[in-house]
Amino acid sequence: MSLILAVLLAAVQAHYQARVLTFGCNSSTEVAELQRIRSDPKTFQNRFLELVTYGQCIAIAKGAVVEGAVESADRSILRLEAASSPPGYMAPMSDFKQVKAAEKSGK
Repeated sequence: MSLILAVLLAAVQAHYQARVLTFGCNSSTEVAELQRIRSDPKTFQNRFLELVTYGQCIAIAKGAVVEGAVESADRSILRLEAASSPPGYMAPMSDFKQVKAAEKSGK
């Protein structure tokens, strides 16, 4: 089943570049929580580090190019790296811009 999911996701994957230092998490609930507290840097940092420690979230560097697909159920969420590391991570779509393959490779 996960192989079928990975194949389907690979078919609709595109490349996205992080506009800002951002994050990816295992669930949309964690993404929503971090987005809600993002305006308070100290609270955000403490909660983010806790989620990273427990393996729930990862940091994504500004300028990083990743493979992803917009979630059909929630267009504000980008599912990252699902084809290479199922089920991938969820990240805020507003932190990314879609790039062409030539931009990804730096050409």
